[in-house]
Amino acid sequence: MLQPKLFEKLVTKNFKTVPAKLLLQLATIFEEGGLRDRSGTFFYKNHLSKSNVPVLAIAGDQDLICPPDAVYVCNDINGVEIVKLILEPLVTYKVFGEPSGPHFAHYDIVGAQRVVDLVYPCIIEFLNHHDAA
Repeated sequence: MLQPKLFEKLVTKNFKTVPAKLLLQLATIFEEGGLRDRSGTFFYKNHLSKSNVPVLAIAGDQDLICPPDAVYVCNDINGVEIVKLILEPLVTYKVFGEPSGPHFAHYDIVGAQRVVDLVYPCIIEFLNHHDAA
């Protein structure tokens, strides 16, 4: 559902602007122990149970890059279910897409034609619900 011009802009303008150091840090997701800081000594998953920050985990029903089951279970390389490390009331899980359509793939979550009507309201509701101010 992503508009072709928007997809082209997303790929040509954004991916080349990601700093190499950030890509190297993100690559630690696939290593034993999972995502860590740049020093390699701070493992984020070891601190998730201590967090009090609400998490909105969203997925597209037709996402081949990160399918809904992967978002819901969110295993690390050793099979540890990351979502279960976060206190349950803090996690909200939402899959976008309907059996009869519209369907959402990976980039549709941010750039589909109907994202303003379907995804943004969900994000706004989540933020309003958890706004402590």
